[in-house]
Amino acid sequence: MIMQRYRTLEGKSTGTVREKASKFIAIAFPISDQDAFKTTLQALQKEHPTALHFCYGRVLGTAGEDHRANDDGEPHGTAGLPILRRIQALELTFCGVIVVRYFGGTLLGKAGLVHAYGDAAQLALEAGIITGKVVMEQASVKVGYDRFEPIKAEVIACGGTILDTMFTDQCLIHFSVPIGTMARLEEQWAPWGVSLVRK
Repeated sequence: MIMQRYRTLEGKSTGTVREKASKFIAIAFPISDQDAFKTTLQALQKEHPTALHFCYGRVLGTAGEDHRANDDGEPHGTAGLPILRRIQALELTFCGVIVVRYFGGTLLGKAGLVHAYGDAAQLALEAGIITGKVVMEQASVKVGYDRFEPIKAEVIACGGTILDTMFTDQCLIHFSVPIGTMARLEEQWAPWGVSLVRK
């Protein structure tokens, strides 16, 4: 089943938990793909060079089907999974939460770690703004210059976006539209001899 809309974060938000001198700094943020997540993770590792652990949960896919948790050296299941569960409880996707831990010298035990990581993630997510987004699909068309403006207008009228254009002997238009509307556009443009290449 194709989901027409999904929930994600509008921007970055943070939350901090202190437990027995250990500090857990959670950063929640929207992501477009795995590479975007890695970029944020690497930036945080540079920003916190003396932190011991960078544990995370992240969810991708319009139905949240692509998810991952990482304990980064903490006992198995005590860090990444509690973070991931907080994201999933809010039914968010295209979203990541990284919790940076500064060790305070006192062991917290497995239960203590589960609570600390989960609570930090929860605070960061609660501080964020959740937004609904429309699931989009992409395609490109190659048309004559006389068709460029009408096609651009139709894409925008149905809630789509022109992503890229290239002008040579013809116009190459790369665009995205809400899922479910592509077939209507294809039918509408067929009399013009326009064929879509779906991405």
